[in-house]
Amino acid sequence: MAQGGGRNVTIHVVQRGENLFRIAMRYGVTVEAIAQANGITDPRRIYVGQRLIIPGADTSSPGVPVTHVVQPGETLFTIAQLYGTTPGRLAELNHIVNPDSLYVGQVLTVYEENPSGTASIQRGTVHVVQPGETLFRIAMRYGVTVEAIAQANGITNPTLIYAGQQLVIPGGDETPELTADLPWPALSFTVHPLPASQGRAVGLRLQTAVPVELSGTFMDRQIVFFGGDGVYYAVFGVHAMAEPGLYPMMITMNTGSESVTITQSVQVADGGYGYEEIDIPPDRAGLLDPELVRSEAEMVASLMAGYTPTRYFDGPMGLPTAGSVTSMFGTRRSYNGGPYSSFHGGVDFGGGVGAPIYAPAAGVVVFSGQLTVRGNATIIDHGWGVYTGYWHQSETYVQAGQFVSAGQLIGAIGASGLVTGAHLHWELRVGGIQVDPLQWTRESFP
Repeated sequence: MAQGGGRNVTIHVVQRGENLFRIAMRYGVTVEAIAQANGITDPRRIYVGQRLIIPGADTSSPGVPVTHVVQPGETLFTIAQLYGTTPGRLAELNHIVNPDSLYVGQVLTVYEENPSGTASIQRGTVHVVQPGETLFRIAMRYGVTVEAIAQANGITNPTLIYAGQQLVIPGGDETPELTADLPWPALSFTVHPLPASQGRAVGLRLQTAVPVELSGTFMDRQIVFFGGDGVYYAVFGVHAMAEPGLYPMMITMNTGSESVTITQSVQVADGGYGYEEIDIPPDRAGLLDPELVRSEAEMVASLMAGYTPTRYFDGPMGLPTAGSVTSMFGTRRSYNGGPYSSFHGGVDFGGGVGAPIYAPAAGVVVFSGQLTVRGNATIIDHGWGVYTGYWHQSETYVQAGQFVSAGQLIGAIGASGLVTGAHLHWELRVGGIQVDPLQWTRESFP
């Protein structure tokens, strides 16, 4: 926050996760007033780092309670800097006894401080001083002045800094949007959505100061990264039957001369799935044979487990058909009165035989043919470990090796394979893990 030129105008720099409604509440003004003052025609479209004029801001407001979801590398210190409060205040509000117990995905109550007559804490990134560094070198790295860093941190003698010291870096062209305490060469590290949940996909974005080779693990599975030139992406799935709780995520950065590992505890939440009983007609009950089910599942898993370096998907996916959803992903299932030992690995859409099926995103067909349990099936590789499958079709209109565009007709709804009636089973796997396809129609990854 900054006062502009002696006038009663406040400049607010948009932070991650903010919207105009939240900003208007903080300053005691209306969304319409901010939009008019800044020439904003669509109040939904603001961006991190945008400078907004806040006309007639009530700077005597004691603050606004909001929630903050912890990201990798964040500490009570860095979160406090982000919201202009103190670590002690955060700990008190959230009943935190051990500040080192924060985990990725933890939801904190934050009270944005805006006390009257006091200077706002400068917002920016936090740099941990490395052995041999000087304020001049740090200022050069972030594109700011030595004086700006000294003023933001109350340093009277710029020569007296020490290894491990946390410095607030105000502004600067290379300042990452995320305030975090990360080891060099990491600049920012974001995970979304948080908390991670059973049966959902998770996207990562890691920015580094120099090019690195990346490797990582989460829940005993490899994380595969794509991108380069200091900006790297990954997307992976959390198994629908995973136990909720905290799991370590380890990301190793190799610069060629050294190897540095980031270790974070990440929360996995319950997916909230229900239960359903499926009665298979006697003429198809043989398709439940465990050996038949296992062998076909292994074949399908092998087709949907690779990592193509080309990314074909872009933005949210479309729906594959116009029918209504008849069975959600993740539902725990019992067949013919048996135990609830499995889950529904996709989303079912109702529809008459012959209803069209469309590709929800661009990709390359890797399988098109008849399977015993899944009936007439199509599998599309969308790149970066993302695959979609379409089971129980009456007809398939594409061939293996064919490139398909988003919205292209690929098949027709049918009742082939293990079914109780005509429908489309739409499946999506990320890194070999089945996840909820409908999540991909609402969110962009990575």
